[in-house]
Order: sequence, then structure tokens, then C-alpha cells
Amino acid sequence: MAGERGVVLVVEDDRKLARIVVRMLERAGYRCVTGASADQALRAVDEHHPDAIVLDVMIPGPTGIEVCRHLRADGWVGGVIMISARSSPADRATATAAGADAFLGKPFPLAQLVSTVDNVVRPH
Repeated sequence: MAGERGVVLVVEDDRKLARIVVRMLERAGYRCVTGASADQALRAVDEHHPDAIVLDVMIPGPTGIEVCRHLRADGWVGGVIMISARSSPADRATATAAGADAFLGKPFPLAQLVSTVDNVVRPH
């Protein structure tokens, strides 16, 4: 049943990629909610209390990096997986410094995304 493993917020402004990610995570047993901007991401965290976030770096409004920093500064402890087409060592270091638990460069294997979510979801 979808959702038995936890709730994942997918924040991605590419609707096609967001649908693919949601489909894979739901097949793996997660319940997914989505957002396509920084404002939607922050609102969804407050409304849905996700166990993890798959967060694109380049989203409308403040970047995913800024969203991650904001959430961590507010004490949010859920898992954060940053995804980005820009995946240099400097980009990865910036995401880690902002509080991300993991970083995946696009394109990434969907099975790797699911296993990364599995690794960052905190037990209830």
C-alpha cells in the first residue's frame, strides 16, 4: 500500500520528471506529495510533515539550496536529497553544507533514487 514506508515530498519543476519520480517512489511504498517551487515546498513541509524531500536545486523562487538551509535552520530533521543537472564537486559540497543528506546528479538511475530515499528516511 502506498505510504506505508513514509511520506516523500518531491520538489521538481520539470513535471515529466516529477511524475516519473513519484511513480517510482509510490511503487516502492512511499506516499508522495509534490511541489514545483520554493514556496510550495515550504508550505508542503508544514502541511504534510514528510519523512524526506527530493529537492531540485534549480526551482522557481529561492533555490533548493536556500530551501534546505531554511528548513535546517528551523530544526527540520527529515531527510533531504538534492537533485541537480549541475553536479560538480563544488555543487555537491554546497548542498552538503546546506544540510542535504544526499546529492544525485541528473540524470540518475531511478533505482538509485529509491535506495537513497530508503537510506535517508528516519524510522518512525
